[in-house]
Amino acid sequence: MQLSMIAAVFRKEGTDLLRDRRTLISMVAIPVLVMPLLMIVITKVMANVQKHSEQEAKSMAVAVRVSTPSIREVIEKIGYRVVEKTDLRAAVQNKEVSAAVEQTAIQGIAAFNVYTDESNQTSSFAAGRIREALAKLKDARIRESLRNSGISESVLNPFVVNPVNIAPERKMAGMVWGSILGYMLLLMMFTGGIYPAIDMTAGEKERKTLEPFLATPIGRGEIVVGKIITAITVIFVTALLTLTSMMVSLKAFSSGDTAKMLSVVPLDAQGVGLIVLTVLPLAIFAASIMIAIAMFARSYKEGQSYLTPLTLIVIFPAFLGGMPGLKMTSALYLIPIFNASQVIRTVLMGEVTARPFLITLGANLVYASIAAYIARTRFENESVLFRT
Repeated sequence: MQLSMIAAVFRKEGTDLLRDRRTLISMVAIPVLVMPLLMIVITKVMANVQKHSEQEAKSMAVAVRVSTPSIREVIEKIGYRVVEKTDLRAAVQNKEVSAAVEQTAIQGIAAFNVYTDESNQTSSFAAGRIREALAKLKDARIRESLRNSGISESVLNPFVVNPVNIAPERKMAGMVWGSILGYMLLLMMFTGGIYPAIDMTAGEKERKTLEPFLATPIGRGEIVVGKIITAITVIFVTALLTLTSMMVSLKAFSSGDTAKMLSVVPLDAQGVGLIVLTVLPLAIFAASIMIAIAMFARSYKEGQSYLTPLTLIVIFPAFLGGMPGLKMTSALYLIPIFNASQVIRTVLMGEVTARPFLITLGANLVYASIAAYIARTRFENESVLFRT
């Protein structure tokens, strides 16, 4: 197997992919544009929904049936109009009012039922505001009673509980990024390789360029290796662009504690190296298995129908591997995709150890070798290669 021949195949396939509009859209346009647009849309929609709910809640009345005048005053003070209704439940259910408050008694103590329709954002928002106002009124009543009795208000807070998080900032950031990046990276590795894999197999069949290519002095094995390397390159470029876009978008649109954790990217040179070593065998596995499957297709459209279900198969183990709290065993580190997701998470948290890393690396190298062998044998099978 000659490296110069493999390099020639790589250049040829790379040039073909760069000329293909569909590949450029899936490799560059979607990763760079979709994530920021998605974050902008989500942020705008959530803000508009909350604003609309607040305005609608104030335009609608609140039904009350209470004997305590201060309850009415509190509700009116937070901007809601108070009305009387015979059936409070029906009024809320029929959207005649945003929420309702009813005064009852439990063992001689006044109690207030706040009726809300939690499936309705407006009703839920109004009820939340009312409960908050009633809680403040309750607290003020308690403090006033204590003052009138000559008792210090400090009895309400006999001691203070301070939560102390001993996890360093890098580890907390690693927990957040590890759950996100591992899943997204592995998902992008498989989705990003679909179009080049189809284009280099079924696409060539459809364009009638496969036969002239096979007539060149380049061997079948060299052609397969060149195509796999091309697919791996596209996979890594797509994944890198997607993750960079996602990281920038999350940091730009997050707020509060989440923004603080996302502001720290827990990666150093060693971490990057370990992640690359972890995903490289999976990239070979993904590229090889997609080329082997797409080889059966006779057209680009048929290749899409073959490879699209592969994405659905990848989602579950990639997501599950990034979840915290899993008790890992050596056997679980043999599961492809799942093992890489778990290792990426531990690398970002700074908790990776040699044993699970080596088991994951070794297992995925075996899977990659098997997939590459299958791709080569499929490419040497004339009945598959020229399937009609």
